[in-house]
Amino acid sequence: MQLKTKKNIWKYLDVVLILTSLILSFFAYKIITSYYSNADRPLEKIIENKIEATKEACIDCRARLIDGVFVPEEDYNLPVVALIIENHTDSRPQAGINEANLVIEAEAEGGITRLLAFFSESEKPERIGPIRSARPYYLDWAKEFSALFVHIGGSPEALAKIIKDNILNLNEFYNEKYFWRDKINIAPHNVFTSGENLNKYLELKGLERGDFIPWEFKDEASFDERGDSQNIEINYQRDYYNVEWKYNKEENSYIRHMAGEPHLSEDGEFIKAKNIAIAIMNQKVLDSELRLKIENIGEGKSVVCMDGNCTEGRWKKNSSSSRMRFYDDDNNEINFNRGTTWIEVIKPEIELVY
Repeated sequence: MQLKTKKNIWKYLDVVLILTSLILSFFAYKIITSYYSNADRPLEKIIENKIEATKEACIDCRARLIDGVFVPEEDYNLPVVALIIENHTDSRPQAGINEANLVIEAEAEGGITRLLAFFSESEKPERIGPIRSARPYYLDWAKEFSALFVHIGGSPEALAKIIKDNILNLNEFYNEKYFWRDKINIAPHNVFTSGENLNKYLELKGLERGDFIPWEFKDEASFDERGDSQNIEINYQRDYYNVEWKYNKEENSYIRHMAGEPHLSEDGEFIKAKNIAIAIMNQKVLDSELRLKIENIGEGKSVVCMDGNCTEGRWKKNSSSSRMRFYDDDNNEINFNRGTTWIEVIKPEIELVY
């Protein structure tokens, strides 16, 4: 009886091995045929097919207002959150910045830049920061989206503006339960929040929808229409804050570098963008703390780069709450690629190479 049982076990094992071998052979065949079929196709055709497949994957979707990406109906116009993220060398690598829908980079003081990161997602990052203090011009940019402005204190002028303009804000000084101070990072570069905490605050305030007028978006250029190489260099006053966006033609995105090295997020991800817009704005020092006044209302020169090509033109912002928009030299409004956009705000004397 025992011998018969052993024979049955070996019989079943033989069947399992045969079935496993057949399955592995099938997958090997698919991989090989896929490889050789793609090998005979031009790279640009493969890329275009991937773009079309991405469009078709989201059925009954709408273009998200903040970045034009197709998302389910319920997610196309969620409330926007704008967070002040610091960019001091001691604050790097930052958390969550690679998941932002839009980022505006501008100097705070002393040649050190800060980032205003916008999120409009049903699932925001588990960790975002380090978060720092407000400046008036960041508030003007947040007002474009009627965004919840997240910060830790601010300059006297910025705090006065929050009250005067009745800006919805979440200040760590008065709402510390929505933040935490990390024991790993050195103060003051150690304050973080999360998507979960921000959603709780939005629910508390009864905010369910965004309230802003979107940019115009387009499908990205085909492979043949893309530039071969279009890197962008922004040389700030301090070498540690010099920015270079390196263009990758195959994936049609710009990869961010700082101080000559890839600028990675805390989880080791590259920071990428589909669109880079440079807005040239006059700036002047206001006080002994080296705080700045940036003339961000009105218009000025701009350069917008996407699809491996750059277009010179003008930026325009008619009031503190109106959207900053970009136009070419013929005064046609520029349509952006769907996806993340970084706006680099620089003063005229900053060296810009593209």
